[in-house]
Amino acid sequence: MKKAELRKKYLAERLHLSLEEVTAQSLKVRDLLFSRLMMHRYDKVHCYLPIYKLNEVDSRIIVNTLHEDFPVSLYVPKVGEDSILRHHLYENGAATELNRWGVPEPINEGVSSEAFFDTDDDILVIVPLLAYDKNGQRVGYGKGFYDRFLENATENTTITGLSFFEAEEDIEDKEETDIPLHHVVTPKRVYSF
Repeated sequence: MKKAELRKKYLAERLHLSLEEVTAQSLKVRDLLFSRLMMHRYDKVHCYLPIYKLNEVDSRIIVNTLHEDFPVSLYVPKVGEDSILRHHLYENGAATELNRWGVPEPINEGVSSEAFFDTDDDILVIVPLLAYDKNGQRVGYGKGFYDRFLENATENTTITGLSFFEAEEDIEDKEETDIPLHHVVTPKRVYSF
């Protein structure tokens, strides 16, 4: 299938989930993420904050677990006026506001993608997605924010997606600028590519 078809299909499937299903499945995703990806080995974690109205995997559950149990520097994204992601150190309980797409974002100033990756630290980047395939190709919302951010990733970076659904066989219209995933965590399993 092509990206546009996959976006439509998986957004519709997510919107059919109840709040209870989203919460239960998000907890299963969190449990597999923390049990299988050796979270203690990362120095920095970048994690999106969920768009609740789109029934994304509730990454706040992951953020809260990181704050409670892991001594990592936790960053969340914010889209700047120039449509470029900035990366904000996110302390427990930090204030957020919704942007024009309904994404919760921090209020404070962040760092550029280049500055975020300018380190020898082991970094985990948790990205949102609508669909993915068995080759680790991701379908996001189509704005390219994460692909531009991940252009600067180093060999010490692990890129992981979260999904309620299993992998598609193949995304037909991949582009050279698409950055592949290393893992996708679902409620049932962890895919590694």
